Amino acid sequence: MVRRRTQEDEEEIIRVPAFDNSDLIAKFKRTLTGRLFHPDGRSVDALLKHMPKRRIWDVEGRVRGTNLGNNKFLFDFDKDEDLEKVLLKRPCHFNKWSFALERWTPTIKEDFPNTIPFWAYVVGVPIHYRKLETFESVGKALGAFDKADMEGSRVGVFLNGDIPLKFECKVGFDNGDVAKVTIQYEDLYRHCFSCKRISHEEGTCPELNEE
Repeated sequence: MVRRRTQEDEEEIIRVPAFDNSDLIAKFKRTLTGRLFHPDGRSVDALLKHMPKRRIWDVEGRVRGTNLGNNKFLFDFDKDEDLEKVLLKRPCHFNKWSFALERWTPTIKEDFPNTIPFWAYVVGVPIHYRKLETFESVGKALGAFDKADMEGSRVGVFLNGDIPLKFECKVGFDNGDVAKVTIQYEDLYRHCFSCKRISHEEGTCPELNEE
């Protein structure tokens, strides 16, 4: 007799008893994990060989790259200072496509890592509103606010690479004034001008029809 699979069978979870995995977590304390957002024609193996070179990260021979599949990868460093040096070189690009690079953390989230740090120029803020509160508010609207450079009229933000970028927004002040500002991202190269995502260019945008 053949028994039909029920929904309960499909959702059954294999329970694993508690165990100590602190040794595995400690093993990756000098590890950065990355993720490519552009799925077509971007070779992770080529990225792993390319990025450590002297003219890019300058850590060749002191880091090991691993392809995890699904456009994800690891870089294991011999020294903390090399890891920190690479983090300071973000945002990172391969063939002018931006990719996420973060410290490894023990998570099973499928979208990790997904943040990319950018400096974003905020163009159009009236001179009498160029205070920290203004730039911090704009930064929080773009992503996770990090810092502000008010003299340079820009904000440091961590952007979620899975959602569309913002290039225009309206800023409202307590007295009722509203100013329209434009956003220009430093070191942003390829992206879609239609849906504003960094995973493809306009010619392959899935949201466009033939018209």
